[in-house]
Amino acid sequence: MAGPCRLDSYQKVPVVGTAPVYGISTRGPRRLVAVSGLHAAREDWMEIRTYGDLCKKRFSLADDAPTAPLMVSEAVLEDAAAQQVSLSLKPMLVRIRLRSLSADFGARPYAGTPFFNSSIFLGYAVQECLPLGSADGPRPLSWLNTGLPDSLAVMQLPFPEMLLQDGVGAVGKTRIFPGREFYCYPSDELRLTLAGRVGEDVCYYPVPLPGLRAGETCELDITLQRMGSPDPDIPVQPGAILVETQTVPWVREEPRTFEFPSYDES
Repeated sequence: MAGPCRLDSYQKVPVVGTAPVYGISTRGPRRLVAVSGLHAAREDWMEIRTYGDLCKKRFSLADDAPTAPLMVSEAVLEDAAAQQVSLSLKPMLVRIRLRSLSADFGARPYAGTPFFNSSIFLGYAVQECLPLGSADGPRPLSWLNTGLPDSLAVMQLPFPEMLLQDGVGAVGKTRIFPGREFYCYPSDELRLTLAGRVGEDVCYYPVPLPGLRAGETCELDITLQRMGSPDPDIPVQPGAILVETQTVPWVREEPRTFEFPSYDES
């Protein structure tokens, strides 16, 4: 839709079960936007006059949660006296699941030495994003853990384990299944980093995670095959990590049905 897309009407809707929700607008094509989970006061929305204003509303990890994620959905309604549309609310978070992990260093000099994993963190994790206004998904605004983990900033979040967790300890040839889960907003710079040491050598294994879309889960099966990098911002040598990934939907929401009768201002 072209033009400023001025606000026509809005309402706070308590959605219970699958019962339809009704709303009223003026005649003409309309863009319907639903935002779930922002517990803002009425005055916090007073500056919203256009769709562009709404697109400036940001999502933040300070307000988000894996069990009750912030979600959005939108649709374009054609000009009609009354119509019905189903919206599927979608979280902006991505979920990274470390499903399994092993360390098989083959015939290298340190073969048989386990990797002692002291911590796991999301590097270049998007802390704030703009969920609306882009066909490519949420637009990043700020990042955490750009390099070494910023534990002070992370611990100020209501759910710091979304970005930073203790490691799993000694990892050897026998595959383990830690089932660890991490959450943030997507970006092409995102990576899951395993920190620890092999013998006396401190090393990092950053696993790049580009191309993830909001609302997806990326499941990782990781095999460490040689010494990691001395710095989380330095890529590992070729062949150091074998990664098998599977990307699946994070949640399956039942569609919500909205019916919108229109009225003529004249």
